[in-house]
Amino acid sequence: MIRIAVVGGGPKSLFALLALHDRLPAHAQAHISADVYDPFPPGSGSVWREDQPHLLRLNVNAGIVDASSTLNEADFAGWLAHNDPAFTGEKYPPRALVGRYLREQFQCLEEHGNVAVTHAPHAVTAVDRAGAKWQVQGAFGSALYDEVLLATGHGLGDAELGRTLPGALNSHPLIGDYSSLTTADIGADSNLWIRGSALTAYDVALLLTEGRGGSWQGSTSGSTTRELRYIPSGREPRRITFASRSGLLMDPKSEAVPPAITACLDRFKPPLRLYGSHLRTAMHDVGQLSGLWVVLLRCAQECALIMGTPVSALALWRTALTGVSVTAGSGCLSGPGSRGPEESLPVQRQPADELRNSLLVNHCQAPVTTGWLWARIWSGLYADLIAVLDRVPKSVQKGQQFATVARNLERFAFGPPEITARKLLALFDAGILHMAADGEEPGQGAVLIDAVTPGPGVLSHPAPEGGPPSGLFAGLLAAGHIWVRAGERGVLTDPDGTCLAREGSRTLSLAAVGRPTEDPTLGHDTLNRGLHGEHQQWAQRIAARVTALESTPAQRPALKE
Repeated sequence: MIRIAVVGGGPKSLFALLALHDRLPAHAQAHISADVYDPFPPGSGSVWREDQPHLLRLNVNAGIVDASSTLNEADFAGWLAHNDPAFTGEKYPPRALVGRYLREQFQCLEEHGNVAVTHAPHAVTAVDRAGAKWQVQGAFGSALYDEVLLATGHGLGDAELGRTLPGALNSHPLIGDYSSLTTADIGADSNLWIRGSALTAYDVALLLTEGRGGSWQGSTSGSTTRELRYIPSGREPRRITFASRSGLLMDPKSEAVPPAITACLDRFKPPLRLYGSHLRTAMHDVGQLSGLWVVLLRCAQECALIMGTPVSALALWRTALTGVSVTAGSGCLSGPGSRGPEESLPVQRQPADELRNSLLVNHCQAPVTTGWLWARIWSGLYADLIAVLDRVPKSVQKGQQFATVARNLERFAFGPPEITARKLLALFDAGILHMAADGEEPGQGAVLIDAVTPGPGVLSHPAPEGGPPSGLFAGLLAAGHIWVRAGERGVLTDPDGTCLAREGSRTLSLAAVGRPTEDPTLGHDTLNRGLHGEHQQWAQRIAARVTALESTPAQRPALKE
């Protein structure tokens, strides 16, 4: 019997176990078992729990959600049509429904899969080598396993918060759990100060307004720039303030991209892949990344010409480094026939005005901005970027530069749906929502909420300065079983998920997938299982072990590849 411990029960572990099931014969349960450790219901995990209010919607296109297998061929769209048809066809359905779908897929695996799967509702605090096996420990005691898969997602129960907001109501990150947002602590006369100005902060603002009986005057369906009006219930806080270091909001997603822009992105995919091939074969170029930026800047400039708004590479690069978007030209046309000024100086707008302008740009009702151009490049070429940069070593300096640019461009590319942006604008217009000015501090008696979630990887900051907030990863790092390269936060693995030890060798039978491996690999904070292949190759390796075990039933094979 091969015993597997899966640490974390969210979508990444579900995808891995489904892939393993699909590779095993029906009688394999006699030879392989998997215990999935997670205090939360498996499949949905902590982020996608089913008890979330329905007003909290998916922030990505529901079409990417797919946990189908030979057990159940329904993707999320198919499941939704059968189980809750009222939301069929919605691009951003409630997150709670996604959680229900994922949980049911796990239950199907648990009841009918080719792997004997058991949910262990506990947090794991340590994983140690015990001869040829691994000892998994927690408040439950300890158990021995032949294989361990680390799929911890947004964090573990023993992880420290790091830079917390002193005096905040919530003692833990707001990851699917909003129980700290009570009417007793946040009354109608409250002055609420929220650390963060990204998606989690938007959730809090909506929960404390719409979630308390507030409503919207105007259409909340479809893609439009028509403004909403917020109708207070009298139960919402008097004032809600977003506070962040950048002082900027995320740009709303563009719900419709001009076909000519899509065609332009397609033309740049081959040269981007070619650059990736050169990056891996020309050792002198490793760590420089200059060729990457050349390709992306050229693509952005060609997109600008298509929109009739030529822009300089300098203006685009300045936006990438600073996160500040500027108007690229004076028109927003469907072809290159019109020409505006090459670039313009930044216009100092209030955050609400920037958000309003971003919506107009999305619908070609305002001049194209450098932020809009970068959003098209970063989102449209993201899958190719993941493949090109996969595990490529970077110098510390270039790694820091890439992290800065990626963080800025993600704010343009992966922001909220347009309907969320319109609701935020209505709250700004109603005088309820505000953005803290640079240097502004919470007022006397302000109620504090920390809406900053833990970053990906296993270190609080890039190595070697950053330390591991989790005791689990601290122990594995101290023992040398896992390795984080200088300038990165995530565990380095082979393409099959196997962790690499400090000296570079494979740590046999220890694997990691998802957010713990961010930086060596890109873009793990996603429900799109098609963007990364580690879970598939991990499943293939485990299935090969089962096949070897079946071929020699009298003797358990040694731990080897």
